[in-house]
Order: sequence, then C-alpha cells, then structure tokens
Amino acid sequence: MIRERKTDYRGDRIDLVEYIRKYRENFVLKPNDDYGGHGIFFGGNLNQAEWDDRLVKALEGSYVVQEKLELKMEEFPIFNEKEWSLQPMFVDTNPFIFRGEVDGAMVRLSDSPVVNVSSGGGETGFFVLED
Repeated sequence: MIRERKTDYRGDRIDLVEYIRKYRENFVLKPNDDYGGHGIFFGGNLNQAEWDDRLVKALEGSYVVQEKLELKMEEFPIFNEKEWSLQPMFVDTNPFIFRGEVDGAMVRLSDSPVVNVSSGGGETGFFVLED
C-alpha cells in the first residue's frame, strides 16, 4: 500500500514514497480495489510532473505500488472472418497449482502491456507438447 512510511526493499530500508518518486520508471501504480486495468499508471510512461500528480492522488486514495515487470512479446496467429496473420502480443501466463503441482494454466494476450480481458485482451489455450 502506498503510504508515507519506511519499508524494506531488496534488503534496504527506504522511504517508500520518495523512492518510488525517484525511480518512477521501475514502478506501476494500481488502485487497490478495482479491476479491468482501470486507474493503472506506468511510471515509465509519464513525465516526472505527471508521476508526482499520480502519487498525490494515490496517497489520497487506496493504491498499491508494484515493481514493473518486462512482459514478453510473442507472435500468435490472429484470425478474422477471411484470413489470419501472426501478430506480436504481450503474454501473461497464470499457472493453476493444486497440491503443489502445476495442473494447467490460463494465458491472456494483448497488444497492450495491461494484459486483461476487460481492457481489450483475450484468452488463449495453453498446450504442453511432449514426445
């Protein structure tokens, strides 16, 4: 949760707000209680003044800060009524773990780094090919 406080990060004691302000390109702000990619802000996509403004709003509301992840892009076949083509898509794989074993996965694809169905992404099948 974003609050004016000290916290531990990678073995160091930091001032949370000042740290994420200074290293904005490494962080994402997300509403604590929302869905569908609404209200998400990528520090690297904003200039310092815009990020500072989002931090003020986050401190007034209920936000979390998350370290930015580099999502991998892969080419996937995309179909329409007449044809198909390979298009680069961001991939988000979420395994289902039962009793300590991976027993399947949900895979979401999007042309946006906010990979969820509510903001235009889609789901696809997950296959494991073995000899």
